[in-house]
Amino acid sequence: MDASFYARIGGQPAVTAAVDALYRVVLADDRLVDYFDGSDLDHLKSHMVALLSQVLGGPAEYSGRDLRGAHFGLGIVPEHYDLVGAYLIGVLAGLGVDDEVLTAVRGVLAASAADVVE
Repeated sequence: MDASFYARIGGQPAVTAAVDALYRVVLADDRLVDYFDGSDLDHLKSHMVALLSQVLGGPAEYSGRDLRGAHFGLGIVPEHYDLVGAYLIGVLAGLGVDDEVLTAVRGVLAASAADVVE
């Protein structure tokens, strides 16, 4: 692989578009919206853009809390974690991201579940 996944999907503009689309579907889902009550959505989106960029091999600019610290106490159940992951994969696929990248993102989601789910 010559270019990072980040470069292959279109860099910052593509990651930002994916995060915006992800939050649109997540916040429209009655099963998930309560997790975001009282949250600063712009702040969350900026952290998600930085984290997803880093995961995809882009700039390592994520400076937020670790996943466990950021999600501790939210009571996230496995079904909801999986649902958000499925939305993310769907958004990325809808933006034309190739299967190799989607497989890598699925792997990160699987590896991160224990840090997010309670």
